[in-house]
Amino acid sequence: MRQDFRPTLVLSLVAFFVMMGVSIISPVLPAYALSFGVSLALVGLLISAFAIARVMLDIPAGMFSPRFGMKRFMLIGLGIIAVSSMAAGLAVDYYTLLAARILEGVGSAMYTTVSITMVSKLAPREARGAHLSFYLSMFLLGTAFGPAVGGAVSDQFGLNAPFLVYGLCGAASFIMVHLWVSEVSSTPEERDRITLRQLGRLVSRHDLLAINLGTIGVFIVRQGILNTMVPLFARYNLGLGEGSLGLILTIGAVCNLVMMVFAGRWTDRYGRKPFMVAALMMLAALILLLPFVRDAIGLTVMLMAMGFAIGLTGPIAAWIADLTSPRDLGAAMGLFRTMGDAGFVIAPIVLAALAGSAGGAVSPIPFFVAGMVVLMLCVPLLKTPDPIGEGRRDRPQGISVDEHR
Repeated sequence: MRQDFRPTLVLSLVAFFVMMGVSIISPVLPAYALSFGVSLALVGLLISAFAIARVMLDIPAGMFSPRFGMKRFMLIGLGIIAVSSMAAGLAVDYYTLLAARILEGVGSAMYTTVSITMVSKLAPREARGAHLSFYLSMFLLGTAFGPAVGGAVSDQFGLNAPFLVYGLCGAASFIMVHLWVSEVSSTPEERDRITLRQLGRLVSRHDLLAINLGTIGVFIVRQGILNTMVPLFARYNLGLGEGSLGLILTIGAVCNLVMMVFAGRWTDRYGRKPFMVAALMMLAALILLLPFVRDAIGLTVMLMAMGFAIGLTGPIAAWIADLTSPRDLGAAMGLFRTMGDAGFVIAPIVLAALAGSAGGAVSPIPFFVAGMVVLMLCVPLLKTPDPIGEGRRDRPQGISVDEHR
């Protein structure tokens, strides 16, 4: 194993366990909340509370972690996840469960934002896309495995058991980071406090804004289309059951993971922009075509294509790192995560509101709106600098990245 890949491997394994823990509770969370005798509105609040906490803390976590220690921040985040998940599993009322969910979001923001920043910082520049693609592939693999594990655990041990397993995943991740991850040294410049003026400068940079808008587009597809509209469309328009839909979604997720591994290497060689722009354009076209699908085979083909296209966007965080100075990297990654989490919260709500009345056929309107928005969000990327791609065009043939540098 290459020595420079070891930190990425460890952080990727931890990401797998963390995201498996997050998704372990997804099959049982609504039923567990309803067991406390609350309304559907309070169930929705419970689901949103996790993401809202992440939106609020992604940027602070990225800003302050270089100053106080990135490993320390990750350990605190994982510790919060472990304790809060155990508390959720042992909750005696709804409000204890809600508080635990908010704390889970706090811990997730601290770990996820800092870990992706650390991978970006430690990865060799010429292989940054490959490192981040591997990290995100393990991230998604954990998400894919979790629901099956959570369903099996709840069947055997009760609705609260997946939360206890989530706590164990957090504890195991804490131990791995403590034993196998070294603290990353920061320069005095990186340890300087990030001011609101500096943060405002990052927010107003057109290149970072364009990439972050593209990130919102990706989350519109992931959360708004795949996780919200496709299940509704499959049930009410195609008459598919949960088992068939689960298999189709899994096939799409596998395509996503396979493409992501290749995309990292391709973007390190040819640049980030061509793949990101092509992916968003393909996703926009596929979303617009989705309402015309008439059977399970057609839906499978569409989701396979969408999986491959989303996989091409895997190294988008590497593009942020390419354009950001070491001092600003943590804050830039926090902003990147915030934009993604904002899409995570908003897209399902807006698209579901456009879908039509409950129990009826799903309208094509949310697909049209999402497709057009994703298409528009790729336009600013066309003029965004791409140091890797531009460096390749400027290099004489036969000269490596390291020689050029």
